[in-house]
Amino acid sequence: MLYLKTAKHWAKGVLAVLLAVTVGSIGWKTHAQAAPTVQPVSAAGGNGHGVAAWSDGSVTAWGYNKFGQVGDGTAIHQFVPKTVEGLSDIIQVQAGGSTSFALNKDGEVWAWGDFYTPYMNGDAHLPFQKRGDPIQLTQLHNVKRLAYSEAFGSIVIHKDGTATLWYPSFRDHQAFDIRLTRLKGFSDVREAVMARYEAVVLDEDGNVGTLNMYNSFYDRYRTENELREVKPLASSIERIAVSYSDVFLLHSNGTVLHWNADSNKPPAAVKDVIGMKQIKEIKTGYQRLYMLKSDGTVWQWNYNTVPTAKPFQVKGLTGIKAIEGSASQTGYAVSEDGKLLAWGDGYYSGMGTVAGSQQLKGNSAAQVLPAMTWKVNGENVRFYASSAVIDGELYVPFTSVFQSLGVTTKIGQSNPDPKANNQRYPVISFSYKGKTIAVKKSNPPVLLVNGKATKEKLELPYLANSTMYPLELICEKLGIPLYWNQETGEVQLGESIR
Repeated sequence: MLYLKTAKHWAKGVLAVLLAVTVGSIGWKTHAQAAPTVQPVSAAGGNGHGVAAWSDGSVTAWGYNKFGQVGDGTAIHQFVPKTVEGLSDIIQVQAGGSTSFALNKDGEVWAWGDFYTPYMNGDAHLPFQKRGDPIQLTQLHNVKRLAYSEAFGSIVIHKDGTATLWYPSFRDHQAFDIRLTRLKGFSDVREAVMARYEAVVLDEDGNVGTLNMYNSFYDRYRTENELREVKPLASSIERIAVSYSDVFLLHSNGTVLHWNADSNKPPAAVKDVIGMKQIKEIKTGYQRLYMLKSDGTVWQWNYNTVPTAKPFQVKGLTGIKAIEGSASQTGYAVSEDGKLLAWGDGYYSGMGTVAGSQQLKGNSAAQVLPAMTWKVNGENVRFYASSAVIDGELYVPFTSVFQSLGVTTKIGQSNPDPKANNQRYPVISFSYKGKTIAVKKSNPPVLLVNGKATKEKLELPYLANSTMYPLELICEKLGIPLYWNQETGEVQLGESIR
């Protein structure tokens, strides 16, 4: 369905198409919304970022990006997902605290973020925030599944049913090798996690065993020759999940068990979850247990918070077919209709979603946005900084699409304001084909059209170290056509879309 947003209301369907043709010459904007053709197949979250694989083999990522874990080649936080370039045929993603990983259909593994994508010197446009591209971990072959990952040690499950611990071993402050330790004593592995230095492995028969991977004498992971015997932990287990040293096991009878890797105690039933029925999947966040029930609802238990904490149903999550966790307090869910949703109270939980804010409010769910693609007059345009979607409107930084559009931009100052102790305010102007609008960055901001102040409400959010400007409003005032497909993330600007 095609939607046309006019100044006051929406028109849709055939009427929207006719209106788009009629008013395109004066720069009104069209929004296209259709059923998504690309579906999420895998998702994961770190301490402040998220990453997803899609049915077309592509990967998107978003959020906190100090270590390049978003994979866009920068250290700039991203409020809208970016496509991770150079990856194809990806079938699964995983994330550590500040790292991201991807597995392709050929069993190859790629990594980016902390350790894997160092700072790059000499970039003219981004001298202090340029990061490297994802790298292939060539030491890993014939991988079937990426188990729970972290920067210092992760497990892969191979196509032959074996499992391998892999970790970076540093030669100096930057250079490192990838070292491997095959997990002896396990076969037909279904799932595996690292809980501190304990490998916890679930096989296809439902048996769970542990294997200590730490050599305390050398303060490193054990080599294969140094491994001890596998210790049986539980049987009749269907799922396992981990958060640091806390391991949760879903028993075939529906009971959820808890085991702490720092304790000598055996797994015990979680009393607060006893009585919950039809749990079919469990995942974790930091001090969070996420549970998917067979009726498509999602439940959360905030363990280790207060003694009276009880499981509760997550608002806005129904018709869910899969869930994923994170290293923080954000969870991800895939709905039956192919949407990727995020929820939680983590500090960066709102990034990458339609919430348009750094943090989600009220522990409610929000849809993860598609990656944005930008075309100006038919040519692809890319920019390093983050864009944003706030209250359903597009926002972009000053250094984004305006130069490519032929818009002249200037930064100046206002005249002294006698109502504010003669304070001067920054004024940002945008000029195009004889029309000029300006934004006076006062409190509240003021929009000026051809030098005259308007009473139009204006928001200038400050996100990812940049002031964000309302792209649709600017295009409308300057008469620049704009087309935005909200399902695919495609944005077209300029005369070529008339």
